[in-house]
Amino acid sequence: MAIELIVIIGIVVAILLVLLGVFVTRYRTAGPDEALIVTGSYLGGKNVNMDDAGNRIKIVRGGGTFVMPVFQQAKPLSLLSSKLDVQTPEVYTEQGVPVIADGTAIIKIGGSIGEIATAAEQFLGKTRDDREQEAKEVLEGHLRSILGSMTVEEIYKTGNVSHRKYKK
Repeated sequence: MAIELIVIIGIVVAILLVLLGVFVTRYRTAGPDEALIVTGSYLGGKNVNMDDAGNRIKIVRGGGTFVMPVFQQAKPLSLLSSKLDVQTPEVYTEQGVPVIADGTAIIKIGGSIGEIATAAEQFLGKTRDDREQEAKEVLEGHLRSILGSMTVEEIYKTGNVSHRKYKK
């Protein structure tokens, strides 16, 4: 009878160790400069964002969550800012005068749950370089548009075109 009891205790200990191992390997944490985006089933009710189409994602910032094997997956999304150098080719102002402009832009994903959810939908799965290139193309287009709607005098007087006309 003592041997049977030892075997039963051994099996229980082994099961507990396996469960502990699964928990340790599936518990994911988000650093202070990132958000952890969890998708799948059984997300719970805390930090879950639902869009208009009914799609749900769980967003974890500065904490951790257990990611259930098979049912969920988790990917980090960096919340760090990036510095982009923006250049325009020759652009014609409102008066038809060609100008060339260079600038610098700092981009960052917002810190609210809604902003992180939007960024996750648009950028999750893309590399940092891909995200920066996409933002750079958008900013260059906006800069061309702004310059095209201004006179040379306005450009010369303001100096900081994008800050005055486009800040978001």
